[in-house]
Amino acid sequence: MTRVEQREADRPGSAGNYRHPDSITDAALSWFVALQDGTADPETLAAYQEWRRGDPRHGPAFDLVAGVAGMPELRAATLASPEARALRTRPARKAPRALWWVSLVAASVVLAAGFHLLPAAMLRWNADYLTEAGDRREVSLPDGSRLLLDAASAVALDFDGGRRDVRLLRGDAFFDVVPDRARPFRVTGGFSTVEVTGTAFAVHSDGEEDAIFLEKGRIAVGGTNGAGLPVTLEPGDRVTASALGLSAAVRTEPGVALAWREGRYVFHEQPLGRVIDNLRRYYAGTILVLDHRIGDELVSGNYRLDDPVGVLRSLAGIAGASMAVLPGGIVILA
Repeated sequence: MTRVEQREADRPGSAGNYRHPDSITDAALSWFVALQDGTADPETLAAYQEWRRGDPRHGPAFDLVAGVAGMPELRAATLASPEARALRTRPARKAPRALWWVSLVAASVVLAAGFHLLPAAMLRWNADYLTEAGDRREVSLPDGSRLLLDAASAVALDFDGGRRDVRLLRGDAFFDVVPDRARPFRVTGGFSTVEVTGTAFAVHSDGEEDAIFLEKGRIAVGGTNGAGLPVTLEPGDRVTASALGLSAAVRTEPGVALAWREGRYVFHEQPLGRVIDNLRRYYAGTILVLDHRIGDELVSGNYRLDDPVGVLRSLAGIAGASMAVLPGGIVILA
């Protein structure tokens, strides 16, 4: 049993035995409280370091807790609360630790309420260009190359010091690159890196895999993990990259791979759940699937993206599902 586990029962206000719904965040909260009073012994500090090294998610979770707990606005609101005022009447040695626990409970509520919003917030923080649901944007890059960003997509740029580097953070992007043999143009996705001197190609990244399609020219696609040999593409080739590595290049119709440039969505024998996930990028409202079995239904189609509700209605009919559209743009499939 670690020292932080021993102290669980000693948490101020722990009569209700508070637990954050995310286990890693809950552990990070416990360690933060254990280390706040500055009296942690070497055994506790060693146990904390061991916990932090034990999983790559532990360090960022602890740092996030520390950042949220240190927000001046949260601190001020916590100290003004009735609970904090009551705690300040306790003996001096107990009050600081108790106040930290009240602050951490407030921080945990913030984290629980916004946990699903954190990726979007981090995306906005890191992106140089970002599109909302249903939007599309054309960008002229510093070297004169052209970038077309699809709906709900984001990129970060690095053109300092002669570099021509773009990171696709999410979504779909099409690049028409100005030739410059002295300065390679690089695009990095979640699992792949594309390096060219001048060509036109598209990259998709959704957190599970990247897909690269070459329209013209010639490119080499490598994995970000450095494993395996790069895959060279000819016009009309498409390759995917994931945590498992790179696929072989396959021939793909440009009208399918680049349909989004024309405002269309073309798919064949795809699980409805995956199709719905993609349609969320083009719909500003909320799409709820109550019966997740329908997500396994395989569907095909060629639809315009300017009417995602119409697309969903058609697909619901194909899958034998019912659909309702509620006020506020909430679509329910069951």
